[in-house]
Amino acid sequence: MTLDQILGSSFKGEIQSSGQKLFALEKVSISSGSDTEIQAYVRASPPLKVKLATAMGSPTLSAECACPSAKKGQLCKHIWAALLAAEVRYPDFLLGKSSVDAATPVDVAGSSTADPSRTSYAATAKARASDYRKAQYQKQKLAAKNKKRVAAGREPLGLRATYPQEVEAALAYFTLNGFEMPGGPDSGILSEAKRKLSRVFHPDKGGTTEEIQELNRNCDLIDQFLG
Repeated sequence: MTLDQILGSSFKGEIQSSGQKLFALEKVSISSGSDTEIQAYVRASPPLKVKLATAMGSPTLSAECACPSAKKGQLCKHIWAALLAAEVRYPDFLLGKSSVDAATPVDVAGSSTADPSRTSYAATAKARASDYRKAQYQKQKLAAKNKKRVAAGREPLGLRATYPQEVEAALAYFTLNGFEMPGGPDSGILSEAKRKLSRVFHPDKGGTTEEIQELNRNCDLIDQFLG
């Protein structure tokens, strides 16, 4: 089934058309994704961040965008464009989904005009997605490391960190946001990640104070480790 058949009834025709144009013009980029959460940004003026979240086994998606229409609780063209991108890059994310709800972003003061049940659902989905991504990251890292050890005739390792815990956490953060450092902390990748992610996470670009602070904190951790 196509995205239009699955979720099209939740969006107005003109919204779908406008979102399709954004997608066709390659204005949408996915910064991170899993089976339970996708973060994307739309290159507009200013750039807009879109979050799609769901719980494992749930038929409902929660969609959040930083644009004025979405802040009023409407499903906007940016959300439709992000769904089209997700359909291509993360098709499993849409399996079993039959409806989508608009979630109002939390403001800088920490309050939200969203319906409490939607806010609670989005928070729960986000927490589950975070746990899932962390577990998957650790499994993938261990598997890659053990593949090299076996090829060299050495015994496989148990689950342990190569770098200090705080550095491992920073590396995981950048991996989840689309900037993997497979060889360990890398100043070149770090510089590119900071430059591009700042365009998404800065409050003036549609992000939040908490997000830009988290980005800066993880950048500082890698910088300090590299010395």
